[in-house]
Order: sequence, then structure tokens, then C-alpha cells
Amino acid sequence: MYVHADELRQNRLFARQTHLNCYVYPVARYACESWTLNDDLSHRINSFEQWCYRRMMKIKWTDKISNEEVLKRIKGKELCLYNSVKKQKMAFAGHVLRGSSGKDLLDVLEGKLNSKLSQGRPRRMWLDDIKSWTGLDTYEKIKKLANDRKSWRACSITCQPSDREEES
Repeated sequence: MYVHADELRQNRLFARQTHLNCYVYPVARYACESWTLNDDLSHRINSFEQWCYRRMMKIKWTDKISNEEVLKRIKGKELCLYNSVKKQKMAFAGHVLRGSSGKDLLDVLEGKLNSKLSQGRPRRMWLDDIKSWTGLDTYEKIKKLANDRKSWRACSITCQPSDREEES
């Protein structure tokens, strides 16, 4: 049976994308629920995904092909790894905020531990990502939303982070 070169190329591309989604991305996303996603980390995640696509298509850096062109060649509309990290973190946040993971994680999240205050500028916290993605400004509102599973799932699906987010 004769197969056209384009069909063969598309089949190979599909197989390589499947390998990325099944083997590479889960390893890259390991423990992403605990990450604080600042601009640098989100840039690194997007750069890693672009690097994977370029390796998958055997594009050398000397070929001077833009990121948009790489996405066109794989027939991708946008980068998906950052959004999957966000989705996984939102799911974990709902689990923790409902208290179904135990009292210890909730105590750590609410800051009920005995410790001295650190010096310097306040760092971006884990909950700041959740606040910016949901559009809610207080912990109480977020916790109230998380207690209703249907509302939390709808919020997790609909809120799409931008590539460049404002630091809170």
C-alpha cells in the first residue's frame, strides 16, 4: 500500500505528540501543584514546550524559524503545557481549600504556623496565583467558592491565565 509523504509525516508527528503528552509532559509537571508561577517560571515552561516541539520536528536553532511558525507546523493553536500546569494547580487548590486533604495542609495555607516574619519585600505566594486566576481578591471568597465543587470546577475551566501576569 502506497502512502503519501504528507500522510506519513502527519502520522509521525501525531506519534511524537502522543509521546510528548504521555511521557515527557507528566514528568515535567511533576509536583507542579506546589509551584509559585511567576513570570520567569511561566517563561521557562513555555520555552521548554517550544524546545520539545523543535526537537520533535528536528528544527535546528540555526534554521531561524519563529515560534509561531513552529506552532503552525504542528497545527497547534497555542502552547498547552502552561495551561495544564494551571489546571492541575487549580484542582489541587480546590482539594486543599475544601479541607479534604487534612487539617495540616489547610493550616500551612492559612499561615497558622508559629514563625517569625521574614525581612524584605513580600514574595509572591502560592495563593497569589489562585487569586489572579479566579479574579477574587480575598482568601475567604476563594475558600467559599472552593467549597462548592461545581462552581470551583467551572471557575477552573473558564479562567485562562495570560502569558504575562501582573505580580500581586
